[in-house]
Amino acid sequence: MKLSILHISDLHRDTENPIGNDPLLDSLENDRCRYTMEETPKVRSPDLIVVSGDIIHGVRPGTLDADKKLKDQYAEALDFLNRLTGNLLNGDKRRVVVVPGNHDVSAHHFFKSLQRVDIAPDRKKELVEQLFSRDSALRWSWSDFELYEIVNATLYAQRLAAFTEFYKDFYEGARTYALDPSSQFEIFDFPAFNLTITGFCSCYNNDILNKQGDIHPNCIGSASMKLREPHYQYRLRIAVWHHNTEGLPLQSDYMDPDILQNLIDRGFSIGFHGHQHRPQFLNTRFRHEGNRRITVISAGTLCGGASFRFGRAYNLVELDTERRTGVLHLREMQNDNLQLPIWGRRALPPNSSSYLEFQFDPPPEPIVRTEVRTTALIDAQKLYDKGEYGQAAEILASVAQFDELARRLLLDCLGQTGDMAAIISHFDPPGSATEAIYLLEALWKERRNDRLRQILGEPIIARSSDPSVIEMRNKYMARLEK
Repeated sequence: MKLSILHISDLHRDTENPIGNDPLLDSLENDRCRYTMEETPKVRSPDLIVVSGDIIHGVRPGTLDADKKLKDQYAEALDFLNRLTGNLLNGDKRRVVVVPGNHDVSAHHFFKSLQRVDIAPDRKKELVEQLFSRDSALRWSWSDFELYEIVNATLYAQRLAAFTEFYKDFYEGARTYALDPSSQFEIFDFPAFNLTITGFCSCYNNDILNKQGDIHPNCIGSASMKLREPHYQYRLRIAVWHHNTEGLPLQSDYMDPDILQNLIDRGFSIGFHGHQHRPQFLNTRFRHEGNRRITVISAGTLCGGASFRFGRAYNLVELDTERRTGVLHLREMQNDNLQLPIWGRRALPPNSSSYLEFQFDPPPEPIVRTEVRTTALIDAQKLYDKGEYGQAAEILASVAQFDELARRLLLDCLGQTGDMAAIISHFDPPGSATEAIYLLEALWKERRNDRLRQILGEPIIARSSDPSVIEMRNKYMARLEK
């Protein structure tokens, strides 16, 4: 299965940002015309969007009307992502993955949870030991040379409250984000592409006095247990978070690299992050036996201001989940006008070409065995014979990606129920002439005309000699020309 992922990060939306949504969206659409039609090699138009944190720029502690300013910043971000999803994915927010970054952690609300600590001479050693423990409630401020303690855990959790409201608004209530750090992960399943993306929050215990990135252990453990469920078997596993996993000696705002070892151990093959405002490509090997690795791709800042060290950039990542190959296309701002960017290709050093080809590891060995697939097929067939197509489809969805008979029966069930959205979700791109015929009809009925045009040009349809496919191809080409 082939797909393209638009990877953007560090949006830093703010009414004081030098670029507004209109010129930013227009510039991205102009660039899409370049990379899909004008440049060589052409890049597939995005099928998914990954947003790896720092949705807004945030407000400083003690800012007047801090809640209103946070709300205004997220309103601007919401407008941008809504319109971007509309332009690229026909408004399908199920194909967008969003995680928070450290700028989404409200410094204003964090400081409300603190209380100054008097450092008695006989407690110095004890306080130092507490300060440097992983889950410490103590914070040291170098700016005023004072020690603080988080005394209100509820207020501390509220530092992500504005992000959770934005998250709920963006997904229109279909997804919500927990304030409990042990539950701050989300699984996005894409059966049509045979992949699953897990979005992690790397802001566990993160604030402006504790800048290190971290993912709550329960999030990694719970996500791994969830991915053992039958319908996730054989899926390529991608992880998304915000913080980078390496930094300079005097920096402290990156994530413990052992987190990557844990992600490898849980079968993740690819990782996306941002934070460092610098594009990067890394392969990290497992250190504890075996030969697995994770391929980690970092995006630059999409619209940071002039104060940021590196220029604006974003990524397009094309994947072939069957061959386990990928192509990273780095897009960078070419001009100096921060209000009106022009994007173009850039080589990612030390690579000299405008794109980087890579290979990635397969999914982990599946737990679901033949007897489980057989049971699912038998149960689904019984429901199908009773005319209970919807229930049969629910069972078949868990095994269709690794059983051809289940896949054919699932398509029949969805055709019987007329669930066009599910047909698109499971069978785009199509793997056979029959799937192509169903998909063309589904895209037309769901008004996915941009994707319909793309599918009509793909070899499985454009070069097909099957009379039924030719008939459908001609029909929908004629409809699109009207």
